[in-house]
Amino acid sequence: MSYNGRGKTHGGKPERSGGQVSRTGLKEGELPFYKQAANILARLERREGSIKNLTIGNDDIKDEDKRTIYALICQTLKFAPVLTRVLDANKVMKKEKLGRRAELLMANDMLLSSQGLRRKDADPKMNKAMSRHESSLKRELNRIRQEVRARNDEDLVPLHLRDGASTFRYVRVNNLVSNMDKVLEHFYKEGYEIVTPSRDELHDVLQVRARKLMRDLDLDDVLVFPPGTDLHAHRLFVTGAIILQDKASCMPAHVVQPTRGSTALDACAAPGNKTSHMVSMMGNEGKVFAFDMDRFRLNTLVKLTDKAQCKIIEAKCANFLELDPLDPEYASVEFALLDPSCSGSGIVNRMDVLVDSYIALSQDADQVAKPETDKARLASLAEFQTSIVLHAMRFPNIKRISYSTCSVHEEENEAVVARVLAAQSEFALAPRDQVIPSWPRRGLKSSGLTEEQAACVVRTLPEDGTNGFFVAGFVRQTPADLNRIREELKALANTDKSAMLPPKDDAEAEAAPDMDAPYRGNKRKAAGGAKPVKKEKRHDKKPKPASVVVPSTKSKGKKRPKRKESVADS
Repeated sequence: MSYNGRGKTHGGKPERSGGQVSRTGLKEGELPFYKQAANILARLERREGSIKNLTIGNDDIKDEDKRTIYALICQTLKFAPVLTRVLDANKVMKKEKLGRRAELLMANDMLLSSQGLRRKDADPKMNKAMSRHESSLKRELNRIRQEVRARNDEDLVPLHLRDGASTFRYVRVNNLVSNMDKVLEHFYKEGYEIVTPSRDELHDVLQVRARKLMRDLDLDDVLVFPPGTDLHAHRLFVTGAIILQDKASCMPAHVVQPTRGSTALDACAAPGNKTSHMVSMMGNEGKVFAFDMDRFRLNTLVKLTDKAQCKIIEAKCANFLELDPLDPEYASVEFALLDPSCSGSGIVNRMDVLVDSYIALSQDADQVAKPETDKARLASLAEFQTSIVLHAMRFPNIKRISYSTCSVHEEENEAVVARVLAAQSEFALAPRDQVIPSWPRRGLKSSGLTEEQAACVVRTLPEDGTNGFFVAGFVRQTPADLNRIREELKALANTDKSAMLPPKDDAEAEAAPDMDAPYRGNKRKAAGGAKPVKKEKRHDKKPKPASVVVPSTKSKGKKRPKRKESVADS
């Protein structure tokens, strides 16, 4: 791996390098290359963000340096298990005191890169210290190669961390820009073979990186490619004609089924792929309210939906649970897509797997979450998720709701559905024939659901070739009881506001953008300022970005917990 460019420090508490770094060509305040990259590893261990956000999305790193550091971090995480064995065997960490993270990064370049240790912007003292052990490190790596009978470097990587070990690559056709026939014709002309395997034959036919594709068996606007297919630089992706989105993440819009010209809402909308999916199904006719509590994630929604040529989104930085369902502004809302914060236990994105594997490797045993802690957190998440669904049901004209999570836990899925059904009588589960009827894996008949009710909800697991996911649909049975809604809202007004926030360290179902993608975002940001700003509507033919309402950035009351970045929507 060859690296170019210079890195800059990114806030926080950086690891300080010894000596004068100015003689390496760095400006005052800049860190040597490997120290800078080591800081990113430290922040990943603290789960302060995703690899992409801490490198590509880091405004304190020069644009020309971002891909370099991103590539180094990914490569080091991938080979961390074997590099750790090599370093431990040679006791280099104790001898040189370079810092575990810097040694892993330097060992990656020294042992696995044809270019060797990086010299530009690097600390020569660190390079010299590492080079003293080059011979012994290489001997140990060769010994491990013989031990595992490795034919190449990839054989040194555990199976679950290898490049090909991932789900299928799913592509949603964006009907606002193109259509299925045109997209299929485009790929056919590029030499892709269009295949029609049965569900049981998928893994045999769509082998890793094969130049094949098929139409999805369950969703009419989704294509399926083999694992490892990279379409981030493809013309159709760059122009917004296709969206890289996991199949499971495409299910909620098909369950809520918004109609053309209607009004819909997305309660926990950022980063926006599900929102743009609803707009695509609505043909850019009607209106979609998109809410999210995080102003920076809302910026991402604006960028992604703008690229998808969505014209009818009004994005608001707001807590959905604090909205007044009886506000006349929302009187016409008929459809609600709910994908609230969850444990993220179903996500199998490769970048997340790399980070989790590295953290497990670097953590002490007493740092690992205890079962009782996980159980308490799931209970807290389930309570929050239930409140989101029940609040959506208070909007008097909503007639259809989808509820989804990227979790495999019953507590967040079937149990939440059962609690919602028991808590009210105006909504019932949508029948199976309206909830991805051809999908074979249905819900679990436990946690308060009957066998018939469990058949009305959808589950997906990694073994199905997608992320672990859950989707349920609710349909209105009786008109809204306005008196009941007013009483409930009055009671909620006296509750602790912190109960309306998701539990700490929650995981998101979508990536922002895809974790594996090279950076192609623009610089436009959502409106901000001391007072709420709402962009004016435009009536020309040019697609307009989502309008955004952003409250003051000054903190009010309790500090909102940070969200864990994840990539499910990929």
